[in-house]
Amino acid sequence: MDGVAWNQIFACVWEPVFNPKTQTVVAPVRIGSQWTLAENGNILWDRRFVQVWKQTFSPDGEKLAAVVAPKYGLWTVAVDAIPWKTTFRDMVTDTVFSPDSRRVAALAKEGPLWKVAVDGAVWSSTFDMAWKPVFSPDSTRLAARVEKDGKYTVAVDDRLWSHACDAVWDPVFSPDSRKILLTSIEGGTYYRRVVPVSEFTR
Repeated sequence: MDGVAWNQIFACVWEPVFNPKTQTVVAPVRIGSQWTLAENGNILWDRRFVQVWKQTFSPDGEKLAAVVAPKYGLWTVAVDAIPWKTTFRDMVTDTVFSPDSRRVAALAKEGPLWKVAVDGAVWSSTFDMAWKPVFSPDSTRLAARVEKDGKYTVAVDDRLWSHACDAVWDPVFSPDSRKILLTSIEGGTYYRRVVPVSEFTR
């Protein structure tokens, strides 16, 4: 860190990140055959996993999530060393905290299908592809750009937009979280729509 190496030595280390609040450095480290997180060289998480990586701090710097493998071949998200009960076979990625630092969402892949998980619960819808989830500014809603049956659309809180498009961009919530900007290409025409979020609750 700033040209100075940690005094501790580990069997392997993955990419480090800074804590946005304290500016300490946290990295996944391997101890023996297992992995955990270390902060400035000192062990941060007492719990050990088969794998740990892609650690992500909450906006307030108080919580820390990471992609972990509690057992070989099973992936999930752990928040402050506590893993979700739900696990996935192939991959977990794109972990994101809500703006209020209280919620966590991620993408998961099992076989050919992608899923969206939030706070340990999995949406019932599955997708051919999904992109990094987006929380609303008030942290109550979750949206994601997805591909299903060869077309692109947006899902909000596990409800699909009624438009099947040739292309879709990431959704953008309004500052008050009541509306969502949806940008798409449909039949060769480019659209930008501002849609009430209530449309997705019907």
